[in-house]
Amino acid sequence: MKKIYYLLTALWCLAIFSAQAQTVVEGTVYSNPNQEPVPGASIVPAGNTNQGTITDIDGKFSLSLSESSGTVTVSFIGMQSQTLPYNGNTELNVYLEESVFNMDEVVMIGYGTSRRENLTSSVSSVAGLDKINSRPVTNLNDFLQGSVAGVTVLQQGGDPSQEGLVVIRGIGSLSDERPLTVVDGMPYYGPPINPNDIESVSILKDASAAAIYGAQAASGVIVIKTKEGAFGKPVVTFDVYSGTQKASNLPTPLNAKQQADVYNLAADNAGAARQAAHDGSQNPWGQTTRTNWMEEIFRTAAVYSANVNVSGASESANYMGSFGYLNKEGLLQGTGFERYAFRLKTDFHLSDKVTIGENIYFTRSTSVGTNSSSSYSGSIISALYMPSAAPVYDENGVFHGVVPYELSQFAGTYGDVYNPMGLLLRPTTNNPTTNLNSNTYLNYEIIPGLSFRSTFSYNINMSNNKQFSPRIPELGRTNLQNYLYQGSSNTQRWIWDNQVSFQRRFGLHDLNVTAVYSSQFTKSESYFQEGRGFSSEEPFNQYMSNAEEFMTPTTGVYEDALTSAIGRVMYNYDDKYFIAGSVRRDETSRLAIQNQSSVFPAVSGAWKISGEDFFNNEAVNILKLRASWGQIGNINSVGYYSFDVPLGTQTVILGQEASLDYRAVYANRQSNPDLKWEISESTNIGLDAGLFDNKIDLTLDYFVKTTKGMILPGLEDLHQGTTAADVNGGEVRNTGLEFSAGYFTQAGEFNIGARGNFSIINNELMNLDGYNKSNINFIAHSDEVRSTLYPYRSEVGQSLYSTFLVPYEGIFQSQSEIDAHVKDGTLIQPNAKPGDFKFTDVNNDGKITDEDKVFMESYLPDFTYGFNLSVDYKGFDLSMILQGVAGVKVFNGYKYTALNASQSGYNLDNRVLDAWTTENTDTDIPRISTKDDNRNFGTASSWYLEEASYMRLKNLTVGYTFPQQILKNVGENSSLRVYISTENLFTITKYSGMDPEVGGKGMDVGRYPLPKTFTAGLSLTL
Repeated sequence: MKKIYYLLTALWCLAIFSAQAQTVVEGTVYSNPNQEPVPGASIVPAGNTNQGTITDIDGKFSLSLSESSGTVTVSFIGMQSQTLPYNGNTELNVYLEESVFNMDEVVMIGYGTSRRENLTSSVSSVAGLDKINSRPVTNLNDFLQGSVAGVTVLQQGGDPSQEGLVVIRGIGSLSDERPLTVVDGMPYYGPPINPNDIESVSILKDASAAAIYGAQAASGVIVIKTKEGAFGKPVVTFDVYSGTQKASNLPTPLNAKQQADVYNLAADNAGAARQAAHDGSQNPWGQTTRTNWMEEIFRTAAVYSANVNVSGASESANYMGSFGYLNKEGLLQGTGFERYAFRLKTDFHLSDKVTIGENIYFTRSTSVGTNSSSSYSGSIISALYMPSAAPVYDENGVFHGVVPYELSQFAGTYGDVYNPMGLLLRPTTNNPTTNLNSNTYLNYEIIPGLSFRSTFSYNINMSNNKQFSPRIPELGRTNLQNYLYQGSSNTQRWIWDNQVSFQRRFGLHDLNVTAVYSSQFTKSESYFQEGRGFSSEEPFNQYMSNAEEFMTPTTGVYEDALTSAIGRVMYNYDDKYFIAGSVRRDETSRLAIQNQSSVFPAVSGAWKISGEDFFNNEAVNILKLRASWGQIGNINSVGYYSFDVPLGTQTVILGQEASLDYRAVYANRQSNPDLKWEISESTNIGLDAGLFDNKIDLTLDYFVKTTKGMILPGLEDLHQGTTAADVNGGEVRNTGLEFSAGYFTQAGEFNIGARGNFSIINNELMNLDGYNKSNINFIAHSDEVRSTLYPYRSEVGQSLYSTFLVPYEGIFQSQSEIDAHVKDGTLIQPNAKPGDFKFTDVNNDGKITDEDKVFMESYLPDFTYGFNLSVDYKGFDLSMILQGVAGVKVFNGYKYTALNASQSGYNLDNRVLDAWTTENTDTDIPRISTKDDNRNFGTASSWYLEEASYMRLKNLTVGYTFPQQILKNVGENSSLRVYISTENLFTITKYSGMDPEVGGKGMDVGRYPLPKTFTAGLSLTL
């Protein structure tokens, strides 16, 4: 208590000392060019002054200073700071320009803000957010692609129900690698934020920057600040756009005649009898093309977006309300995404010391996607498999099979194929998700510079899923059973943060101290039921009570708690020497008692070389060297009850009647009470520079990010009879280099801004210590193509999810080449014929097996880059984004069935017409055969591995803002901007598939492609 008393006494004395100042600097801060007041701007005196202040709701400030002359720096998030002199009592009118990659801008960090030039850790701010409403992006992740060095967005194809995965500085774990999202100071776990609500975004990339968020931040942090009202009368903004989406580079199936000819040739090459279905005299129906299935399942899809924002502020209150609607049809029939979003954000200034506020965000969305990752029943691969002779519907208007019923004797020739339109349109799907997120806070300024803030966040997520799958009576992959799948889940989470902050300047010393105690609790419950055998498939009968057979329902439930104590100190001396340190203690319910808590420290420092007296270079405004180190525990990698023995239930057969009528409870997996935190440790060295009046800014970072004690499923002990427990079993290291450069200049009425970035990342599995007791140094992944090709393995010394394949050397052109491929006089590939693949006998044992597999490149990019350009002139604006990756390999498993006539008779890609023959030897497609004796397709070889580097024009937008005098009759400060925008206009790549961005681990079996999008819209402010 004495220590607390002395601290409060000292702080009170400082406040009294500050009150004795004689010089008063006051004024108003405006934004330029609209000249609106800027509330919340920071005014910080330089030299030996004692305190700063912020502007009120009118943008006004008053600052009492002990020095009669000096300078003050005015700054605000997203704007260029200004340093202005004063001499005696002074009144200032300050006009802040919007910041375009300026080293002097204010950026968001954990539990606070900082001037960019004062940062000691790796923090990037996202540029161009003022134009986010011009782009048809569903969420922020899509917007981030190519915008920030070291931030990679792995698009999961173009399925509207999927979201791109953001990876910051490489993958370091086999578990969840999603970064933590923080919205207006609180961790956020709801659905994607409506992009129109976003004002600014910072990316905390190294452990020193992210450590203050602790257990949830091992993969980095995305810090979002939403929009708020500005002083004055209410401002109403309308943002609307609509457009179309199209697919490109689609594969072309064989037409009916080509399919028959190719399979006849394949039979001849295999020495097998031709099938009657491919004989035009026996089956003339099969010789006529009726459908191009790719053209049928893909469509020109519409996208619509409308947003309304109402905001304003008075002397005692600040408010913002928004409504957003998005309807995005999918490229594939029957798929799409729809979202309604509401936000209400208010702040109330109860007194000079007390402010309260709330931020409520409500969304309701529905999404219908499709499976495009299965090589058996994926929607796109099924469109390839389906014979071109088959129509979409029969004469009765129902889905047609591979052949008409009267030709059922030929059905088996074409394989077990779904009608792809039936696959997309037949099921009835309804899966609304409702999310409510609310933050309420109280901020109390105890004395100048010392404040207390308490924030409570509550999030509830409710999802319901109901899908009715009717019978599939048509010939092909017939199924005369119907199903109803119905489930629901309810997840509730609360977070309570209590924060004490102290910030004061003492002469040349600047001190910022933050202490936080945080606790959160999550409770979730889900239920799933399957019913079968519905006598009627009409909508009125699609209810669970009408099923003839009920499968055993499944439930899921968990509770999760996390408490944290955080302390951080940031100090700088004379604006030249900076140091920061933080310590966070996290305690989780997910681990056994003895391992529940751990402490994670971080430290960073910077030297502003340009602030030294000896540094005198007019061309260099800012030159700063940074270094940081930190550790973070990764709670996302830990299962909710990983340390315990989860119990499972199953219906079993007991007794003479042999019926499934007894419920059994059993140990579902082994326990591991010794499981500990997975730790992410990073070291970062950085250099920041601002050149030529800060028209150019440069940032260079070198980092090492290491995951220690990686949590992964252990190897099963077959003597136990249960699944193995999770273990701490490995170390992964990502090393990389990041560089970004920005340029901004004004030439008359031209405003030109450009920014480029690139990053180089090397990923390596360093060890698997603790994975097992058998000294196995690899993890064999289960990803496969038709249970035949298993291309991925993680092994010590290699990247995670590296491709592990047999080297492919080319095609045997003659029998003599086959005869020359021998080991000790014995043919290495005895079943090969001219036109078959030649593989490398890596282990020199005289045969081709999985033992000949070697490691090759992975889907993780070695090099990522982006370039942004914006130009404004007399109301016209143009912006473009080029984005790309290099050092990327995709396993094109699509070729396994698309070019392989030895499967079940499926239709093939028309590129098979370029298969090897004695007259066509300049090809990489093997000879056509109904037998794969040489395992051309059945060998997981490097033939499937394709270069998937690309450069893409991610966005091109052209807009025009009408002169304000034209709109003067509408309103004094009204504005109107119209624009046209395109996404993914072109892509330069060598990849032969539909799209190089296939997501996942880089396996493509006909993945949903990204669309080319063309939109037109307007932004109207009243």
